[in-house]
Amino acid sequence: MLRQYPIIIIWPVTEKNDLQTMQGFAKSFSSTMFHRTIPFIDFTGPLIQEYPNIAKRTIQIFNNGKTCYDFQLNDNDFEDLKNKYENKPKEKHLIRDYLNDVISIWERKTDYLSKIVRSVPRPTEVWFIFCYPEAENTVAQFAKQSYDFIDEMWNAEFKALYTYISGHTQRRADWSSDRLNLALNGILTTKIMYLPTNALVGCIAAYSKEAGLNISKEEFINDYKVPESWISKQHAKDRLAVTPLYFQLSGRSMTVGKRKSGPVKQALKTATEPFDKFNDNVYKKVISDQRFNKALYYALDEIFIQDQSNLELSCEKIHPFLPTIRPDILINVHNNKYICLEFCYTNDNTPGNMADYVLRKLNTYMKQLWMELGLPPL
Repeated sequence: MLRQYPIIIIWPVTEKNDLQTMQGFAKSFSSTMFHRTIPFIDFTGPLIQEYPNIAKRTIQIFNNGKTCYDFQLNDNDFEDLKNKYENKPKEKHLIRDYLNDVISIWERKTDYLSKIVRSVPRPTEVWFIFCYPEAENTVAQFAKQSYDFIDEMWNAEFKALYTYISGHTQRRADWSSDRLNLALNGILTTKIMYLPTNALVGCIAAYSKEAGLNISKEEFINDYKVPESWISKQHAKDRLAVTPLYFQLSGRSMTVGKRKSGPVKQALKTATEPFDKFNDNVYKKVISDQRFNKALYYALDEIFIQDQSNLELSCEKIHPFLPTIRPDILINVHNNKYICLEFCYTNDNTPGNMADYVLRKLNTYMKQLWMELGLPPL
């Protein structure tokens, strides 16, 4: 009490009645126990409008950068909860309670999800692979690209896709935010990635006979403008072995970044003309894109046989427990999961087209899955 240099002691309390009790005790002893001019400071906390953002950042900080969408939580959950808090008296606006309520929502959803997942015979992942020359740029808008977590690499981003749902009447009817969360990172796992166009063109040219394409080597060179050196199975497999698809299937991380080097850029440019002609022939029904699927299947199958992997590949075969689903390539990861590869050969490079393709295909998967499991509509 008689120090030359005075000290200040701060007692944090969360209830005002506790503060009043302390002030009452202080008056019983001495009025100097509390500061004369500022006896207490009322920290009201953040604005309630900031609660959703604070909660989302908190989830990221405590979960190594994972977002709320990885935990089946979406923007509507946070906004609906905030609206409930706005109807409470101001003294009940506590961020601590808000965070606890977010945990309760997560626990409820997790319990519901776990019951559904237990009814699925084996996990299924759906990988959407786009092949046009600028696909890398567009995919970057829709997929995670962090090589720190290999399993989550290329996972579809909830927020990016939901943008193309909220402003579209028909899609809003098909996709609630909860249903999209389940499709991306719940009952299914959805990835979006690109296949370099030169790798695709090389596989089509090298495995044309196996795929049933009636195109001669001379036609590939003269009509489709495919370099002669590309019409080699070894060349095709070498190009395929440095793609995101191969790295992901083999469980290896890859460096993420725009392909800027001269040879790679030139290869993409060289592949553009044959790719456009392939697309034109598919559009005119001269060629079926199923032939492209088969070419890729044979190339991938040879690579993974050589690698002695535990992957069993099939092409245009019905999914084991989804009878109306016939993926372009189905991969059985033994005693683990199924991976459905869905290739998109369009040369429409707009983000809206990518979102539309993914959401339409996913809707088919979800409807079939819901029907097979006998679940009520979501």
